Amino acid sequence: MLCFFSYFANVNTLRQVYYTVLLIGGIFMSLSGCRKLATREVYSLDANFKSIFSFNEGSTWIYYLSTDTSKKETVELKNRMVGKMRFDNLEQEFISYELHSTMDSTQLVRCMATGENTARWALLYKDSFYRQVAEMYYSASLFSGVMGNGDTVTYLPTLSVGDVMYYNVIELRSARKKKYSRLYFSGNTGIVRKDYVDGRTYLLKSFR
Repeated sequence: MLCFFSYFANVNTLRQVYYTVLLIGGIFMSLSGCRKLATREVYSLDANFKSIFSFNEGSTWIYYLSTDTSKKETVELKNRMVGKMRFDNLEQEFISYELHSTMDSTQLVRCMATGENTARWALLYKDSFYRQVAEMYYSASLFSGVMGNGDTVTYLPTLSVGDVMYYNVIELRSARKKKYSRLYFSGNTGIVRKDYVDGRTYLLKSFR
C-alpha cells in the first residue's frame, strides 16, 4: 500500500514538474514574442529622397519638344498611395503613383525604403503591361545605378533647361534604353528633362 502511494506521489511530482516546465516555456515564448515586437525594424524614406519623388495628387508637369516648342506634353500625377509594408518584424515605407500623359502611355512610379537610409526608385511604362524602364538605388543621401543593370548616375552642379537653371541635378543614364536614354531630376520638381531612345528631348516648361 505504501508503495502504491509512493508511486502515486512520484507521478504527481512528475506532473507538477511537467506543468511547471510548460508554464516556464510559455512565459519564455511570450517574452520572446514581445522582444520581437519591441525590436521591429522600421525603414523610412528620408526628406532628401522625398524632395525628388514625393508629390501631391494632381501635381502637373508641362513639357515641350526641344526642336518644336509647339509640341507639348502635360503629365498629371494620379492615384497616389503612401503607406507602410509590413512583414513580420519589418516595416517599410513606400510611395507609389501614376503619371498620366497627354501624348504617351501611363507610367507608374514606385518608391520603397529598403534599409536604414537606403531606398529604391523605379519607373514602369505601360505597354500591353507595365515594364520597368528606369531604376535607381539610394544610400546615405546619394543615388546610384542598380547593380547588374549597367545604369549610371551623375551629379550635375547645374543644368539649364530652357530659360530655367536647376541646381544639384541627378542625371540617370540608362544602359537598357527601353524608353529613355537619360532622365534628369531636380529636388522639389522631379523630372526636368527626358531624352528618349528615338532622339527626342522633352524639356520642362512648368510645374505646379
